[in-house]
Amino acid sequence: MGDDRAGLHAQARREGYRLIRSLLKSLLILAVFVPFATALPVAALWLCRTPDGAQFLFWTGPWSCCFWVLIYSQLSASKFWLGAEHVRQWREANGGLLHTSILATGWMLGALFFSYAAEFLMLFLVRPPPSARTLLPVFTYSPLCFAWCWRRLHG
Repeated sequence: MGDDRAGLHAQARREGYRLIRSLLKSLLILAVFVPFATALPVAALWLCRTPDGAQFLFWTGPWSCCFWVLIYSQLSASKFWLGAEHVRQWREANGGLLHTSILATGWMLGALFFSYAAEFLMLFLVRPPPSARTLLPVFTYSPLCFAWCWRRLHG
């Protein structure tokens, strides 16, 4: 009986350590990604001046775009500025937390995909001259513009 309890306590302790390690890993990712994704649209204007900066923006910009689309799509849809009670009513009227989270994930993944698609379209089909790489942020963040237009039309 005592050996069983000791084994259960050791197993619970290992599970607790795994949970804490997983939580710390998630917090580290959050602490690194959110400031990066928040600042990248402004940094993109500077990065696209050099070929290496444009390549960095090409690969990382869509992740920043999907972050901003996620934030914008949820905040603009719920009209958070009207208060917490309005957000709760909006969420219930739109299918609850799970349904709105699924829609938010769809917006985010769609923005990631279409941001890469817009960049590939610009670079491989349009074939702009090297001086036109300053347009890369426009193509990178075009899904954010689409989300804004969609919200204005269907808001």
